[in-house]
Amino acid sequence: MERINWVDWAKCLAVMTVVFCHLPQSQEWMYFRYLQTCIITVFFFLSGYLKHDRGTMAANWRKYWWGLVVPYGLYNIVMLPYWAIRYNIKIGDWPDVATLAKPVIGALLMEHECGWAEILNGALWYLPAILLMHLLTDLCHRTRHEHLLMTGICLLSCVAYYLYRYYEVPPSLTPIGFIRRLPYFYLGYLCGQRQLLRHASSRWRNALLCGVFLTVSVWLFYWHVDARWQLPLHITLFYAVNAGFLLGVVYGCRILESLTTPRWVTNISTGTLIIIGLQWMTIGTANYCLSQLTDFNTATGYTWWEALTITVAITALLYPLIPFAKRYAPVLLGKRPTTDRN
Repeated sequence: MERINWVDWAKCLAVMTVVFCHLPQSQEWMYFRYLQTCIITVFFFLSGYLKHDRGTMAANWRKYWWGLVVPYGLYNIVMLPYWAIRYNIKIGDWPDVATLAKPVIGALLMEHECGWAEILNGALWYLPAILLMHLLTDLCHRTRHEHLLMTGICLLSCVAYYLYRYYEVPPSLTPIGFIRRLPYFYLGYLCGQRQLLRHASSRWRNALLCGVFLTVSVWLFYWHVDARWQLPLHITLFYAVNAGFLLGVVYGCRILESLTTPRWVTNISTGTLIIIGLQWMTIGTANYCLSQLTDFNTATGYTWWEALTITVAITALLYPLIPFAKRYAPVLLGKRPTTDRN
């Protein structure tokens, strides 16, 4: 498949921002809350934008199996020993079978947490959410009223998010992520189907649109935070804030469209799953080591520049796994093993 420069830039910057947002920082910092609210939207939009129908449900499902299901299981399995070590450090003993079963059940239930299940690798919740979106889109695509159905379902997802907040339903990562981000996946799918954002355009125009959309998004975010007790307005502004941020990021990355994309950007874009799948244990290890060597306290968190430095360090630490996986273990990148390809 032909690479799209602005998509590589968007994925690279987005995955590094996700790592940044998973580092402990003060919730009083508005830039941190803003990025936490918006950044994952970029991944859902790009997943929809790059979606291709392979003709049959079986062919589509093979793609989803290697691209979403297998990585989800693999990175959860890799996470389990780390979870047990962390439990031992915290409790002072190794988990028994019943205790160890909780994160396994939580992973099988798509990173669910309750009395008998625990989140294992929470950063992976977006993989089953994207899988559900792909399957839903495929089903609607095989009807005569694909876009009417998808538009209606997206509106229902917005209503479901309102009800979730109104009734204060206990959070479950994949379901809440699905209903909050489905409209952006579908928006990306529409743009991809219509070949939008494919042609080069003026850098000045892209820079202007980037600035306008991000400025409006930030302004709406402050309104969104202040309106948290006015739930209908709060929910409406949530979708508007994310839409403005998404368009700002897209047009910002399109400024770089005519430049030669550095190999490290392409590699990080290709290796998104590696960084997402391994970031929690890497962040946890960094937090633990720093707490032992310095006066770092997770309750206080990092300053923005400390978090940015650690983000770059974690990305650099995981980066060598990407060329290794491209050559020897493509399954880590969500691709079929070489011997299994047609």
